[in-house]
Amino acid sequence: MSDGFAYTLSMVLDDKALSIQLHGGCDLEASLVSLHALAETLANNPIEGLLMDYNKYDLTFEMEEFSKVADAYCTDFPEKFPVAFVYRESQVGRAIFMTRRLEETGRPSRAFESAEAALAWLETQLVPRVLPPAGGTGQSGATLGAAG
Repeated sequence: MSDGFAYTLSMVLDDKALSIQLHGGCDLEASLVSLHALAETLANNPIEGLLMDYNKYDLTFEMEEFSKVADAYCTDFPEKFPVAFVYRESQVGRAIFMTRRLEETGRPSRAFESAEAALAWLETQLVPRVLPPAGGTGQSGATLGAAG
């Protein structure tokens, strides 16, 4: 990502979901670039869900900036793609904002105080995805024929 923050990646839930734990501070431009790259990865791999852990991240974006982050999740991520967030208590307003935005676009989303609770919910949301031909966008196995 960028100089101000770092991340740890791991596959979870029998390698069906990606877990990303963010560390450090905010950098809007780097965050947006990283989210666009992540969206491309999600669209072209059989990953069925995402856990984004902001618990160790200094989430200091102003709401106008955070809205741009939410836009990236809502427009770039595969349709119906579930995202679980882990937030600190001080981040609850942004957690509510993000999950509502994702839900409005048909992407299941919830925020939790612990990674364990987030993973438990995420596991109930996983749906096998059909990968696109090279250069396409993935589709949920439950919505074959719909745009991905």
